[in-house]
Amino acid sequence: MIDFLLDFVSLDTINKMKEINNESSIYDLSCNKDDCLKIIKFLKESGIENLNDLLIYEIDVFKLSYSDFIKKIKNFNIPIFMRIINEDYTSIEDIYNGE
Repeated sequence: MIDFLLDFVSLDTINKMKEINNESSIYDLSCNKDDCLKIIKFLKESGIENLNDLLIYEIDVFKLSYSDFIKKIKNFNIPIFMRIINEDYTSIEDIYNGE
């Protein structure tokens, strides 16, 4: 269902995603394939290092539309924000809190 992620993460990561997240979240992610891939590519190009943790524990980020994701991060200094996320992946929750 989410095998499209294999270009970016290992099968172990996908299995862990399925273990940690409920079936509904995995399904929603699979329905959002194109936007999810755009978000992943943006994060990788911006210097994200802990993509596995983000996909496993912060799956909601990847269920956003790409345009909504960009709107939510437009007020952040992207290089600094990515550095902070690399230090603590839960910092990406700031997107939802509007910080």
